[in-house]
Amino acid sequence: MNLKIYNISKRVSPFTPPSTEGDFICNTSKVYNENKIDVRIFLPRYGYISERKYILREVIRLKEISVKMDNEELISSVKSAFIPDSRVQVYFNIFPDHYREITKQVTSNYIKPKNMNVYNAFLMYTFSALNTLERLYWKPDIILCYNWHSAIVPILLKTVLKDHDWFKNIKVVTVLSADEPFFAFPEKALKRVHVNGNMNQLTDPAGLLQTALDMSDAVIQLKSKKENKLAPLLKKKKINAILSAKKEHYKIFNINTPNNNIEFWGPIAKELYEFLDNL
Repeated sequence: MNLKIYNISKRVSPFTPPSTEGDFICNTSKVYNENKIDVRIFLPRYGYISERKYILREVIRLKEISVKMDNEELISSVKSAFIPDSRVQVYFNIFPDHYREITKQVTSNYIKPKNMNVYNAFLMYTFSALNTLERLYWKPDIILCYNWHSAIVPILLKTVLKDHDWFKNIKVVTVLSADEPFFAFPEKALKRVHVNGNMNQLTDPAGLLQTALDMSDAVIQLKSKKENKLAPLLKKKKINAILSAKKEHYKIFNINTPNNNIEFWGPIAKELYEFLDNL
């Protein structure tokens, strides 16, 4: 029986500017789809993503996805589309008030956000990504969450949602792009969505990464020819110890080409699938 794979990401080619993360998701997903493997993707619908160009369609059961922020319930919705030239399903989280300020420049640079609304938006999308699953009546075997933007996912699954029947037995994998720095969320943003825990730990990049890796069932690192901006964090004693303890559940992929040639991505997709299947 084939795995069901769910990618929670803030960059996916070609909807967002080119990136190691976005190319990896797009191309491995295409390979899986061609081989009848059920892979789906959750992505914020940024203001610059054209609904007309990519033919985003409403999903009736996903018209109202709620997330609690402060003392109110905020409602977003989800529309679906396919990666061009494929049948890979992409769910776009629609939340204009939060995603409007996330421009193409914000999603293409790796600078620490100064605008609190950007942090709020990525926390909202993380919660929406998990809440969407129940409404879909679709339960993945594996959740892949990428970089700092969705680092809160393994923490939620292993704490707040650990006794929730729907999320039991789902494996969560943290995927890190070596060419992208790792940031943390401000305490104010975490408290707005009622994230509990050691705030000194979760608001510090090293602390958040350490916690996310520790609560992940596996870790993947995507390396490229670009500058390795993650190396200083991964060398920290506690983080390095966690990665060493993962043993065969820690995998490095070298993504040294931006092309979408099936001859390049086919073997990578196969290696990734075998890695996930052994969790």
